[in-house]
Amino acid sequence: MTVSPFQIHEAMHVYNRLSKLKPSSLFEKEHAGPQDVVQISSEAKKRQVLDQAQNEDKEKIRQAK
Repeated sequence: MTVSPFQIHEAMHVYNRLSKLKPSSLFEKEHAGPQDVVQISSEAKKRQVLDQAQNEDKEKIRQAK
């Protein structure tokens, strides 16, 4: 197996960058806020509410029996 000079340079770059960091900072989260943001359309929200109401109604009927 051959190792190219580019691979050696990249490994040295990563090592130098990580050696400057505090060990405790390696385990901290990078972002304080949410990483993924999902936007639901008004039609989808309406359908979600209707499905939830339907499931609640079914559960009430099951409990009444």
